[in-house]
Amino acid sequence: MRLRALFLVFASFAFGSCGLSEKLVDTVPAPPDYAQSHYWAAHPEVKDLSDTSFTGVPLNQFDIPVFYVSPTVYFPKKGGSWNADPLEADFRNRFQTPIEFQSTAFNVAGPIYAPYYRQAAYQVYTTPASTASSNAYTLAYNDVRLAFEKFLSEIPNGSPFILAAHSQGSHHLVKLVKETFDRELLSRVVAAYLVGIEINACEFPLPLGESPEQIGCVLSWRTYKEGEEIPSKFPLECVAITNPLTWTATTQKVLPTHEEMMGGLIKLDRGLQWDVATAQIHAGVVWSELPKIPGARFLRTKNYHRGDINLYYGSIQQNVLARSLSYLKERR
Repeated sequence: MRLRALFLVFASFAFGSCGLSEKLVDTVPAPPDYAQSHYWAAHPEVKDLSDTSFTGVPLNQFDIPVFYVSPTVYFPKKGGSWNADPLEADFRNRFQTPIEFQSTAFNVAGPIYAPYYRQAAYQVYTTPASTASSNAYTLAYNDVRLAFEKFLSEIPNGSPFILAAHSQGSHHLVKLVKETFDRELLSRVVAAYLVGIEINACEFPLPLGESPEQIGCVLSWRTYKEGEEIPSKFPLECVAITNPLTWTATTQKVLPTHEEMMGGLIKLDRGLQWDVATAQIHAGVVWSELPKIPGARFLRTKNYHRGDINLYYGSIQQNVLARSLSYLKERR
């Protein structure tokens, strides 16, 4: 098993862009064909890293499928394309990290579907808006949309499902829900865990989740070091923000419980560690004390974006079970 400390994931966020160039080329990789299994990073018909269990909690307890969209793992250098090639070996290898670290928090509900897609380059976040960056994002979104359509065609008619994503993946799913979900599809959403971005809850079709067993809702947070003030682009009363330890929108500081199943995923060979991160909603983000992870004293970033899911991995997993059970009780 690969050993990868969460500290290294944080470090890759701080230093991953070193040597990157804004001088990318506007080429279009061949489109993925989601009828073919090799365009899926995770699929129930293929043994893959989404089938991993770090907690011993049984997988696929409710046969509720999960559509998961990866965060940005594409960091091209000068001369690279604005969009990733889904068949390129290094890109596919990088894709495995979020599949293993993030998607597995949701596999207790059912099988994971995660498409390789022509992901927009990291530079779309670091350069001024342009036609090239806009086109790159649109291309990536269109792949996600087509993958979701294939997902719907493969799961049972009328089946409930869970949406899960982080960062760039969350942006694509927010757009997908807002632009394509009708009343019937919205009624099938157990929950939408759209983490790592700022969502305007006042303009989103799903209500904000404000209790641990609420269904048909959106759940989102962005994690920063306690004390960090982050400006919001939306009115604070419209920012979708949920405390990932209590699953409420209350603002009191919450300490992690002593229950092992509520801990964070720090090292792949050690399961969960319970005393990892605190959580407090403040001005549209979640504050955490310095996470108790190996090498924490070397952290210079106050943006814990890369740990949004892993810091609260066990709590997410338990909440997925609670909402799945609640959905089945209420809707069936």
